[in-house]
Amino acid sequence: MSMTGERLKEARNRLHLSQQYVADTLGLSRTIVTQIELGNRGVEAEEIKKFCQLYGVSADYLLGNEESLSAQTVFTRGFKDLTLQDQQEILNLIAFKKEMARRSIENA
Repeated sequence: MSMTGERLKEARNRLHLSQQYVADTLGLSRTIVTQIELGNRGVEAEEIKKFCQLYGVSADYLLGNEESLSAQTVFTRGFKDLTLQDQQEILNLIAFKKEMARRSIENA
């Protein structure tokens, strides 16, 4: 199994998606998805782009240029899908946590 195939399978499983769902969504056959995951078929650039969008991962990760998915990458990809109100709530929480950490350091 190729590293790209392993990572594609891992990303698909992390999202609890079936090969059939992925195939239907990307306009591929399930057999092609299976062959890609097994490393028996290469992945075209346009397919990589589609996998990245569907799985919320970077091409660098899928191609093995990044060791792992960083929490920041996962957060960033999910953050943009939230409503503006939810985004603001999260930003407020981050600001609050930073202030608490700053005060903790000052009082130590």
